This record gives sequence, C-alpha cells and structure tokens, in this order.
Amino acid sequence: MANSSDSDRDILRRVFNTCDPFRPASREHYFDCSEVRGSSSLIYEVMRRLDRTDDFLSFLFTGHIGCGKSSELKQLSRELAVPREDGKCYLPVFIDMEDYLDIYDADTTELLLAVVSDTAAQLREKLGIELEDNYFEKRLGEIKGFLLSDLEIGEGELSLGTAKVKLKALKGDAVARKKVRAALAPKTSNMLQEVNTVFENARAALREKKRKEQTPFDDLVIIVDSLEKIRGFGGRKEGEESHRELFIDRYAQLTGMQAHFIYTVPLRLVRSLAGPELEQRYDGAPFVLPMVKVNQRGSHEPYEPGRQSLLDLLALRVEPEPLERVFDSESLAFLLEYSGGQSRSLLQLAQSACAYADRLPIQLQHVKGAVKQTVQLYSSAPEHHWAKLAALDASPDQTIPGGDKDYLAMLENLSVLEYINGGVQETFEAAEPWYAVNPIVRQLTKFKKARSQLSTPGSHE
Repeated sequence: MANSSDSDRDILRRVFNTCDPFRPASREHYFDCSEVRGSSSLIYEVMRRLDRTDDFLSFLFTGHIGCGKSSELKQLSRELAVPREDGKCYLPVFIDMEDYLDIYDADTTELLLAVVSDTAAQLREKLGIELEDNYFEKRLGEIKGFLLSDLEIGEGELSLGTAKVKLKALKGDAVARKKVRAALAPKTSNMLQEVNTVFENARAALREKKRKEQTPFDDLVIIVDSLEKIRGFGGRKEGEESHRELFIDRYAQLTGMQAHFIYTVPLRLVRSLAGPELEQRYDGAPFVLPMVKVNQRGSHEPYEPGRQSLLDLLALRVEPEPLERVFDSESLAFLLEYSGGQSRSLLQLAQSACAYADRLPIQLQHVKGAVKQTVQLYSSAPEHHWAKLAALDASPDQTIPGGDKDYLAMLENLSVLEYINGGVQETFEAAEPWYAVNPIVRQLTKFKKARSQLSTPGSHE
C-alpha cells in the first residue's frame, strides 16, 4: 500500500507513467496472458525449438500493432539468459531495427550492418568481448566518409564494436544511405559470409568465457524487433510488395545468417495468400500473438477469464495502489470492453484517463473523455470498408475471405481484431483464428448504419 500521505495527484502522475503504452513491460510489470489468448506462450515455443534443433533457428513472430509483441520479446530475452537444467544458456541480443532503418526506404545493406554492429556492440558492452574482423573493418573504412565528420575521420578507424552509433545516423540521412548502398551492395553475398564468421567468433568467445566460468552463456539468440514496421524495402512499392521482397524474395539472406534468429513480420503478410510460403521458408509457421479474448465469439458476451487477465495486467501497472483505489468499477468495465483485448489500447486509455482526472478513483467520465480522440481516428475509415465491417460482424463464423486486401488493411489499422479460442479439444477448430470488429468501431454511426442495412446477414459483400 502506498504511503497515506501520497496525494491523488502524485498517484495519478505515477500511474500515468507506469501505463506508458509504448514502453515494453519490465519484469515487474509483465503478465503472461497466453492462456486467455488461446495460444501457447512465445517463450515455450522458442525454447522448445531451441531444445530440439541441430541447426540455427529462423523464427517468425507477429501480431497486431500494440498487442504486446515487444513485451513478449523482452520477457523472452530475460528467460533466455537464465541457465537451464541441462546447463544451456543463451545471450539475448535484442536489436530494434527502427533505430537503424528508415521504414519507408530500407535495404539489405543497412540490415546486415545493423545486425553485425549491434551484436558486436552488445558483446563488448555486456561481456567485454571485443570482436575483431578485418573484413568489416575494411568495409567500415570504405564508408566512414559517409558516417563521420572530418574531425572524427582524423581520429582513427571505426571499429566493429563502436560502429553502432554512427550506423544509426543512416536512418535520417538519405544521401549517405544511397552512397553506402552504392559502395557495399556489390559485396552483399560476401558480407553475408563474413557476418557468419563474426557469429562463429562470437560463439567461440562465449564458450571460452564459459570455460573460465566468466559467463554462463554458450550461444546467442538474436531478436530482431520492428521489422514488421517496414513499409518500403529494396525499392519495391510500399506495403505488401516490400513485405514480400524482404521476407519471401530475400528470405535466403535472413535464413542464411548462421545464428539463432527471431524476426518480427507483418501480420498482414502472414494472413495474406503469401502466408503459407513463409512456413516453407522459415522454421515452421509464424507464431501469431492474438488479442486477449474479452468477448465470446459471435455473441459478444463477456469472456470473464480474459477480462480478469487484463485486470491483473493493469493491477501490476498501478501497484502499490490497489486497482479499485485508482479506477472505479464502471471505468474498469469500460476499459476492458473498449480495449478489445489489446494491451496497448488498454494502457493508452488508462494513461489518458489519468490526464483527464483530478482525483481518485478515476471515473467513467474520465475514460470516456480518453476515448474521444480514438473515435475520431476510426471514423475516417474508407467508405467501402463500412459494409465489409458490418458483414463480418453479422457473419456466424466471424472469419474473413482469404486474400481480401480490404480486410488485410483493416487488420493493419486495427478496425478488425484477431482472436483464437484455444483449448485442447478439437485441435483444428481451436487453432483457427476468428475476427471481430473493434468494439470502438462497433459504436460508430457509420458502422451502425451499415449494420442495419445488411440484407443478407453472414455475407461478405
């Protein structure tokens, strides 16, 4: 319990910050919702595959924007670093590609440089391992004029372990990016081979430190986050063409790096007609993180286990205050219903409500105020989407037509949300995703009008 002298204003400020929707959950704030998502946990899936494989893992991970992917990846990172009963222990190398890549203009050159430089930097910072590689030091020497100022160039060479900060500058410098590509693109195949040399040297250094009992790690797992945000890649048209170019046409470059890799991939690509191709090129089907189910399929009746999980998740964010001290029962019910089971939406609404309230507990009027801006965003949906949203809502099975670009766009902009029932019985049916219109969208005038005009419920016209 917080100190009784803490004012409502102090508590609101504290909760406002702990409910930051863009900050992945810390160990203290992480709550495992896998049971009510209808899926196994990401940690279980990755660990099981690492235990079984004799090769290097290339694993794809996806889910809606804001469903908790980064929190799951951060928790996986923490679990990988815990020694197992068999003595295995992995050094997690977490790389946020949004730090390096312009999401509207990315290419393989920057991706490979980011992977090798960030890996080298983390080994240097965490374990004091200095990776030296003549090939990459030569390549960095070739492009340092595009990365460094005249003063910095005179100070010496750019090493692999210190290149990370300078390579991040490419994201905001289109001219330098173009020059780096021109210099290194002809060497891409050699770069991939040399990346693997760096990984082998890294594993050797880890094993040597473990032999000397200076570290528990004997291998590394590289987690590449934010690749799903890439819009333009390899000069292809923005969106699906670029996604195909990166994950399908150039899959050999992603799977050819000889280390365990986990990549985030766009849900839109996974649910497109290209989805089965991903399973054939990577290690199994992509792992999809669905929404927390808060309502029953079709009936929209509350699903209490899912709602309780979200309450537990939110309770961790407001500690040491009891949840009922911060939110009254009506405001909590509103948060659960209109989050749609999306953790980021839940936290965004909770955080915004803190800004509207002046005293505790936060009341219904405050969370209703918080949702107003979101309502305005969803109201601007393309006109032809409303009929399709209504058709989905009326359909008895709540599935979407395969390859329908409008529904794929709705998945991407969160007007349609994906769920899985889960369960141990009826394996195929339990694993099949189903879809529901975002609960905020269901309250909009245009949606209600389209819903009332349906002449044949269940059709996807």
